[in-house]
Amino acid sequence: MYIWLLLVGLIVYLVFAKSGKKVSDWTKSGETPEELLLKRFVNGEITEEEYRKMQKVISE
Repeated sequence: MYIWLLLVGLIVYLVFAKSGKKVSDWTKSGETPEELLLKRFVNGEITEEEYRKMQKVISE
């Protein structure tokens, strides 16, 4: 049982270690939620309706 957990943990570690990204890159980008939302809207990832709904949620 523990061998399987160890094996799965090792595989997960190797996948992330070989991804080329540092652990510090996985954290926040420094942008605020409002900036990220605006960027998604400008890039066409979300509609104006979705943008406005998410804006209300963020501001609450």
